[in-house]
Amino acid sequence: MSATILVIDDDLLVVQLLEKALSKAGHRVHALDDPERGLALLDEHGFDLVITDIKMPKLSGIQVLERVKALDETIEVILFSGAEEERFENAIAALRLGASDFLPKPLRNIDELMVAVERALEKRRLAMNIRELSQSLERMRNADFLTGVNTRRYLLERAGVELMRSQRHQKPVACVLADIDHLDQINKTYGRPCGDQVLAHVGRLLMSLTRITDMVGRFGGEEFVLVLPETRAEQGEAAAEKMRKAIETTPFLFGGQEIPVTVSFGVAGATGETGISELVGAALRAVEKAKRAGRNCVRTAGVEVGG
Repeated sequence: MSATILVIDDDLLVVQLLEKALSKAGHRVHALDDPERGLALLDEHGFDLVITDIKMPKLSGIQVLERVKALDETIEVILFSGAEEERFENAIAALRLGASDFLPKPLRNIDELMVAVERALEKRRLAMNIRELSQSLERMRNADFLTGVNTRRYLLERAGVELMRSQRHQKPVACVLADIDHLDQINKTYGRPCGDQVLAHVGRLLMSLTRITDMVGRFGGEEFVLVLPETRAEQGEAAAEKMRKAIETTPFLFGGQEIPVTVSFGVAGATGETGISELVGAALRAVEKAKRAGRNCVRTAGVEVGG
């Protein structure tokens, strides 16, 4: 397994020896004799493994280990110790802090190091797989199974945090509520599978038309909520109109037949102290205005909520 390895040791001869041996084994190696420079490099690059001496004049190997684990606990660390009388105590401390291995210095042979490196990289690979699986499960838990957008619960949690952040920094937030027009009629005419595909179609378009910082979630049966950070109500209205036009003009095909799909939008802005329920409530009232105006249009709440 080829890996990116950082070697830190104040003994230049050891640095050169390890760099040569690890490079020969096919690894990408950055080797330094200054621990402070090594940690600076760690902040700039991604490493799979760090190998360091426990006793160095500027920083100890234990301090390096702590810094590495604070940055990313999946990065493995192998420590060397040349002080035989302190070796046991140092080994216990290092392993408790998450070190992969603890080796005597000088090495008895290079194979001992290579075995330790292989073990450490296997632990790293397993940890990364577990992290990826955990993140995948978290995404599945927080995503609506039909449309792929955020669930209502997760959206409201994130939006609540965003509102607090925006209030602290005195930034505006816009909330957009999108309500698919006549979805019940589409279900009755073409069947529930068609209605489900309409929901997925609209969800994909909404996500493609928003910024990475925006939040899109499924709010109800045919409703989506979008939270747009650092966006005034009039900017939210312009964004909603762009979405409305895109949905209206993007063909939706089901069973070889093109079916018209339109959406009504309600927009509300928040300034000052307000809660997510109040903000969404204002957007709901605005979308009701859009429905009364004939649907397939954008309406904005008359005043921004919050003081």
